[in-house]
Amino acid sequence: MCWRTEGKTIVCKAVLLWTAFFSCTGAAAALPQDLPGDIVRLIERQCEDGGGDPEALLEYFQELARKPLNLNTADREALEGFPLMTPFMVSSLLEYRSEYGAVASAGELAMVDGFDIAAVRRMLPFVTLGAGPEGNTGSTDEKLRVSGKLTLRSRMDLERGDEEEEGLPVPLYAKYRMEVGRHLSAGFTLESDRGEKDFPDFYSFNIAVSDIRLSGDGRCRLESAVVGDFSLRFGQGLVLWNSFSLSGLSSPSAAMRRGGGIVPYTSSNENRYFHGAGVTLGFPEGVRASVFYSDNGQDARIEGVCFTTKPEDGVHDTEALRAARDAMREKVLGANVSWSGEWLRTGVTAAAYRYSHLDGRRKSYYNEHLRYDGWWGNVSLDWLMSFRGLLVFGEAALDREGAFAGITGAVYSFAMPLEASVLYRYYSPRYIATHAGAYCRSNVNNEHGVSAAVKWSPGGSVDVSSSIEYTYFPYARYGVRDPSSCLKGALECNWEVEEHHSLYARVSGTYDNGRDTRQFRLRLGYGYGGETGFGAVSRIEGGYAGGSLGMLLYQEGRYSSVSGKFRVGLRLTFFTTDSWDSRIYCYEGGIPGTFSVPAYYGKGTGLNAVAAYKPVRWLNVHFRCSLVKYFSDPDKDCVDVGLQLTLPF
Repeated sequence: MCWRTEGKTIVCKAVLLWTAFFSCTGAAAALPQDLPGDIVRLIERQCEDGGGDPEALLEYFQELARKPLNLNTADREALEGFPLMTPFMVSSLLEYRSEYGAVASAGELAMVDGFDIAAVRRMLPFVTLGAGPEGNTGSTDEKLRVSGKLTLRSRMDLERGDEEEEGLPVPLYAKYRMEVGRHLSAGFTLESDRGEKDFPDFYSFNIAVSDIRLSGDGRCRLESAVVGDFSLRFGQGLVLWNSFSLSGLSSPSAAMRRGGGIVPYTSSNENRYFHGAGVTLGFPEGVRASVFYSDNGQDARIEGVCFTTKPEDGVHDTEALRAARDAMREKVLGANVSWSGEWLRTGVTAAAYRYSHLDGRRKSYYNEHLRYDGWWGNVSLDWLMSFRGLLVFGEAALDREGAFAGITGAVYSFAMPLEASVLYRYYSPRYIATHAGAYCRSNVNNEHGVSAAVKWSPGGSVDVSSSIEYTYFPYARYGVRDPSSCLKGALECNWEVEEHHSLYARVSGTYDNGRDTRQFRLRLGYGYGGETGFGAVSRIEGGYAGGSLGMLLYQEGRYSSVSGKFRVGLRLTFFTTDSWDSRIYCYEGGIPGTFSVPAYYGKGTGLNAVAAYKPVRWLNVHFRCSLVKYFSDPDKDCVDVGLQLTLPF
């Protein structure tokens, strides 16, 4: 047994691991579904832009697949929070339920105004049509049930296989999740990167309760309480939003943030979570109140009473980085109070926070207006007005010194075939909100921007989407010392030719006059197959940026057994680019909870193989092997091998 202290926690590693191992008995869960194509493309765009938290996004959809949304019992707020439904679909479904009752089948759902076969097929892994009055699944079984799973993962990167390293030769990862009945859940994550000395280098845990009656009539409820590590998603993200974003989906309704309040943190990102406790209470007349407190460690290099840098990659494979681990602390406290009526939702969010050390970072032209010491804070008012297919939303915020940030927008479904959105944002150059996560190009400050999107479904299973965005930066930004602007546009088409065939095309462009860069991309894709049997995916993409050209082509084949016990996939990729500017990002499926979005540049080929096997009821085995061969630079050749064991119960 080994004890060690890491800033925020004291961990008994042997006890945690052996407890998890010996508690895993019982029936196995089904193998996970593939992510919808829209979500895969969203992850690629977030990696291209260098933002978002794709791992948290993966966790969200995995949890949704495990506990699907009941379309027959969910209220308007829950339906509006579901990312694969538009405002028109929400209104149409509620009207259909009111007039005809519960939807009995996927075929009936496809006949509801606003739905079609392609839309229903995309959401089926994440929804259910149960008729029960309780919970998402509609189950009325009140027996106490215990379920959960343990996930163990490692991978080996042979790119540096001959180098001597002080720490671990491979990264290690263990995650345990457990549910007791409908109201209690708990879990922890243990993780170490390659080169780090001990396991775990990073430790996260949470215990959560939900949906507890506090009064006999159920009008006062403990909606949720989390102790340990948690995420916050309030309003449109101008004050508190440290989780994933769905901005970038082809649906215009993705322009609106869909808040989640206080939820357990399950990602392994070491810098995007709060540590402490949070509670959400529900009161009569649609009133809801949340309050939280966090005291968390922060990686920082300390000199005297100041911190000089804040490393944020979570890797501690050198003595300097190990010394910076949790060297500074941050206290955060805040609250949100909201009210929901028939057509209006509004809320107030407030947060105060401070570091334990002063800001000693080097001043520069792009960050001198974003520094603070001591206590800082923000307060905001958010709103959402809903009427049939129209949503009007926004948030207005101030920081401690009175700097303003605001965002507002509207989404409207003119009729079933057409949906449109518009979004405007104004972020003062001096607005400071350390934990903001609102829609932006870089940071939630120094931006004036407007964007618009349209989606048209002319008939059958064809979706055509277009978007355009203009952003003005009134103050200097990184790499640009003068005011500047950026223009982006995209046009894409997704066609479900028939049940097992689909076509996808996208053309996009970006012009940044501050950096004097122009980018143009064209992508074509074809998919074949269903949930079982043989399937195939083809893609060709070309790009132009900074005077250089790039091209990528891949062919992927996969097979899933009818029993669901065996799945395998193999992808062959060819790429050629003139420089880093014309690099191409390409999502690669991996073992559950992981993903790879390599930036291909240079000239070469890649091979990616994945396999999943469930030999017995209590064990899922997943394997991934990726090889990349560079024709232009053989020293960059690499081989990645990953293995994951999941023991569900």
